[in-house]
Amino acid sequence: MIDIGRMLSLSIVLLRLVVILLAMIGALIISRSILKRWLWPAIKKTETKAADKIFLLLESILLSIIILQSTQAAVRLFSKYFSLYAELIDNFFFLLYWSIGTHIVLSLMSIISDWYLSRVPLKDREEIDRRAVRSIQYTSQLVFSFFAVIILLERFGITTAAFHQSLTALGIGGIIIGLAAQNTLSDIITGIAISIDRPFRAGDRILIEKLGTWGDVIEISWRSTRILTRDNREVAIPNSVIGKELVTNYSIPDRMFRIETFVIVSYGPDIEYVRNLILEALAHEDWVMQDKPIQALLFDFTEFGVKFKVRCWIENFVETRILEDRLNTAIYKALINAGIAAPSLHNIVHFADRENELTISRNGNDFKNG
Repeated sequence: MIDIGRMLSLSIVLLRLVVILLAMIGALIISRSILKRWLWPAIKKTETKAADKIFLLLESILLSIIILQSTQAAVRLFSKYFSLYAELIDNFFFLLYWSIGTHIVLSLMSIISDWYLSRVPLKDREEIDRRAVRSIQYTSQLVFSFFAVIILLERFGITTAAFHQSLTALGIGGIIIGLAAQNTLSDIITGIAISIDRPFRAGDRILIEKLGTWGDVIEISWRSTRILTRDNREVAIPNSVIGKELVTNYSIPDRMFRIETFVIVSYGPDIEYVRNLILEALAHEDWVMQDKPIQALLFDFTEFGVKFKVRCWIENFVETRILEDRLNTAIYKALINAGIAAPSLHNIVHFADRENELTISRNGNDFKNG
């Protein structure tokens, strides 16, 4: 009877083992069928490498979990035969699950980094972009790995008071170093933010408003941004300073730029006549973009005369200063040729004796008798 009982018990165990094996095979077939028939067609439509990597990762995770769960269930059938090694077996399966979880998170971080880099157009991608993204990826993976190892050590009871003291000392040391290198870290973090946000790129002409720095960006490094000014001087500006200031980029969306100037004409001439003189003068200038609006707007009435704001578009902002000179020159010549003079800055004071007139300069320094 004893032998029959043992054989019956063993038969039940073997039957359960067969059921577990069949269930594992069925789960593998069903999961792969669902992935191939339903999930894979949807992922294939995206036509991205990141989606392919996520699919492969998901497939390997499902297969690993199904096999691991089945193996763990099969081992439990023989638990009474291996009761002395129960804790060792539990730790072994914990290590397997820990490895799978760590692999999943680290792989997802890598896939996200690759996906972000693939979203940036190749012509706009710079070396600093790749370095910044990879640095964030590796730092995140390092931090996660550190905490994963802490969890593993806690599981096996390896952490001791000395270990905790070492972590505390490491944390205090990190705080001290962080305070000492606060400005440098701020520059580096802002440099990473600039490389990701991309408010400007190498070759762009920018103006940092409060600093009054105007020039072409020649390099964006971890700590500073180097600008070549218009007088051929290289200026290195810490990234943390740029991050706090208003930056105007004259290269985006393109190099086309509008210039403007103010013109004061004495009271008297017809407004439309003066306006047409200015517009006609600019219509004959080859540096003015004729397909863009050319405007001569009546801006204000001053004590000296009528004030016009004249605006036109140029093809390249780099020539702003030179073309502003040509703009003023063209307007001045047109007005002079038409006999329209600029308003006088002198006052004529009439006394009771009208035979004599006294002309007094506005600055009060010169005068003459008429």
